[in-house]
Amino acid sequence: MKTVWLFSDTGILDQQARPVPGVPFQDPVTVGAPHQDQLAVIVDRHQIWVHQDGRWEQVISTEMQLHCLCWTAEGRLLVGTAEARVAEVENGQLNFLTSFDNIPERQLWKTPWGGPPDLRSFAIARDGTVYANIHVGWIARSKDSGQTWQNLKQGLEMDVHQVAAHPHEVTTVFAATASGFYFSQDQGQTFTRLGQEMPYHYQRGCAVFPEGEVYLTSTSRGPHGSAEARLYRSQDSGQNWTQVEGLPDPIDHNIDTFQIIIINETTALVVIEDNQLYQTTDLGYHWQKIDQQFPRLYGGQMVNGG
Repeated sequence: MKTVWLFSDTGILDQQARPVPGVPFQDPVTVGAPHQDQLAVIVDRHQIWVHQDGRWEQVISTEMQLHCLCWTAEGRLLVGTAEARVAEVENGQLNFLTSFDNIPERQLWKTPWGGPPDLRSFAIARDGTVYANIHVGWIARSKDSGQTWQNLKQGLEMDVHQVAAHPHEVTTVFAATASGFYFSQDQGQTFTRLGQEMPYHYQRGCAVFPEGEVYLTSTSRGPHGSAEARLYRSQDSGQNWTQVEGLPDPIDHNIDTFQIIIINETTALVVIEDNQLYQTTDLGYHWQKIDQQFPRLYGGQMVNGG
């Protein structure tokens, strides 16, 4: 039996806003990554815990700020950190990947405020290809589980906020960026901007349903202030977009990276205003609010058991 775990400021919750039994921490959980019967999560931005066979184990505690996780096809756990670095988690240590550190375009990576860049999200294609979105520095791709990396930038906005991979088509990858929705059908060698009909193009989150045709993306006026955020759906692989029904309009806060949560073939959740949860059961067309009081929510994950 599968169930939904929500990642929040107070730990891991179910959809009734109750703490999940047996979780040994009540600190903020910002992101998770599944692999077979395992789930890895980032706790308090400085720890990694792994859940397997009903037990939790802390595998990393570090002063380095941690941002995102992924498992390679071989079951190696990668973590994206502050200063736009990637490390493998092994034997209680972070082994930083020299190949990622040495990407030639690194000297071009930046942030709007002048600080060091970060790693914001990972995506894994069905063939094991790893995509890492640098904020701000396009997308990096590895076809060999992190051994070598290439910075993808042809046709792509530099300010990427989330990268995602198609569930079936190994050549298709897409991204939410500061200037819109970008789509590639050649493993990121070239990107095309889609969705010009949306009134605002600043985006933080994107996702696709398991059948691979219906996409969701968030938009807003910009990163700060009255965001006027909205959620859009496309049922033709991003060619045309319509605003979904049932959400507040406009929304004051951005719908952020990881806050669009795909559950199954027709069902998804979205976090609104950081502490409200809405659900769809018809591929994102209509949404209804889940009537519970939540703390701040970062995202969620389908897991086996409960």
